[in-house]
Amino acid sequence: MQPSTLMGKRLKFQRSPRNPIVAPSQHWWETRLTCNAGAIKLGDRIHLFYTARGQDDVARIGYCRLNGYDQVEERLPYPVLVPEDWFEQDGVEDPRVIPLDGQVRVIYAGKERDMARPCETSIEPQHLLRGHWAWSKHRLLLPTMVGFHNRNVAYFPRRIGDRYALLHRPMTLAEHVWLSYSYDLVHWYDHREILAPRHGYWDDAKVGIAGPPLELDDCWLLIYHGVEARTWTYRLGYVLLDKEVPEHVLERSEEPILEPEEEYERVGVAPNVVFSCGAVLDGRTLVLYYGAADKVLCVAWAEIPW
Repeated sequence: MQPSTLMGKRLKFQRSPRNPIVAPSQHWWETRLTCNAGAIKLGDRIHLFYTARGQDDVARIGYCRLNGYDQVEERLPYPVLVPEDWFEQDGVEDPRVIPLDGQVRVIYAGKERDMARPCETSIEPQHLLRGHWAWSKHRLLLPTMVGFHNRNVAYFPRRIGDRYALLHRPMTLAEHVWLSYSYDLVHWYDHREILAPRHGYWDDAKVGIAGPPLELDDCWLLIYHGVEARTWTYRLGYVLLDKEVPEHVLERSEEPILEPEEEYERVGVAPNVVFSCGAVLDGRTLVLYYGAADKVLCVAWAEIPW
């Protein structure tokens, strides 16, 4: 696909009238916030894994299952992912859910004091569907990079050629999106920057991915968040990546595709924030789950124009 065939096409999102679809509850572990969910569609249901904080301010991950895009069919009264090792002792948050090699893989930020590092666990799809939370042992995803923050991390949902590909944001000198490759999901190399903030734009302070890339017919669709330095507002945009050489950006949105407008997006734990960790494709419909004001979980959808 040539860039000229992509220009002028835009995502137009419709918010759910049920928003917010998940809000803090009386359960002690999720009384403060419930936002930022990874999403996966298995069978005819969408499954969400959302960030929650409660009375002790430790982040844990809750679960709910949807009927359709926005109707909560089941929501568990307990967290399904909790801290279990030293590198995540102060919380697990912002999960991205990726189907890869027959497993449902969850990459999340593990908090240890002031450090956030990418961590991973996985589960068999049939166990998830039965509510049998038999997760694999939690592990650090990039152990050679443990000395600095690294957030907003996800695999591509298939190999690129014979290599796995990973998007992440190592917070060294600047907050840009990087791409790395691996043959075994353990040793990562060929690190390269693919997305940076743009001076004078709505994403001039920092950028980071939303959920994992979504495969279209001719390219990868990647939703990302951008922060404006002047107001520190979080908005969402997109890039289209070459299908076989994903470090090549074919198109990047000039304007945000979703920004804080509703009261639940403007007022909360952190004002003026829309932040996504996951979306699903349902035919030509992109269903985007996003946290609003770092407090509640919402959904919007749009038809894919590419």
